[in-house]
Amino acid sequence: MRRGKLFYFSRFFVRLKIGRWTAEVPPPEGPTVYVCHHGNMRGPVTSLCWLPFPVRPWVLHVFTDRETCRAQFRDYTFSKRFGMAKPLASFLAGAVSGYVSALMASLDAIPVYRGMVKIGETFQETVAALQAGDPVIIFPDVDYADGSDQVGEVYDGFLLVDRFWSRKSDEPLTFVPLRLEKEERRITAGQPVRFDHSADRKAEMVRVREALRREMNEG
Repeated sequence: MRRGKLFYFSRFFVRLKIGRWTAEVPPPEGPTVYVCHHGNMRGPVTSLCWLPFPVRPWVLHVFTDRETCRAQFRDYTFSKRFGMAKPLASFLAGAVSGYVSALMASLDAIPVYRGMVKIGETFQETVAALQAGDPVIIFPDVDYADGSDQVGEVYDGFLLVDRFWSRKSDEPLTFVPLRLEKEERRITAGQPVRFDHSADRKAEMVRVREALRREMNEG
């Protein structure tokens, strides 16, 4: 797994900002996908800073390219979400997009082409990462800006990773839910979940999704 100097440089300052968290998460044994609450960036920032082993995060593809990143910040994040005037939104977007896209490369992030034909590339790169022994982390919240402690509605499309994986390997793929315990400033792992390939696929998608959500909301 490639992690660049920009990640380590940034992590140093982010750790100073958010303070120390402990991570009671054992290292993966075999191919593993970690699933965590987004929580308006709390999940990505905390887990990527404090997990004791590197993971490859799923990241919306617009943030992995400088030009699409600039457009996202200009046309949505700064203007619509934060209500900034367009000239200011455009200026700030230009200022931060280079850093953000470079940081995603330094993290070795996996671009997620949600709702696009290229989504197959996301799954293929994820499977390649797992084959290389790299664990993956996904933040599947539908409302990613929800800063509450409880996980609400989640996408279940990410669970198709298991289908792509099973085409390449007979080794079982494990999904591990992560809990963010804010008061204790602790990351803990919930009960691992695996697909039962002898059961109905649609029913299994629901079972695995709800089991992961339930585990992330425990504690």
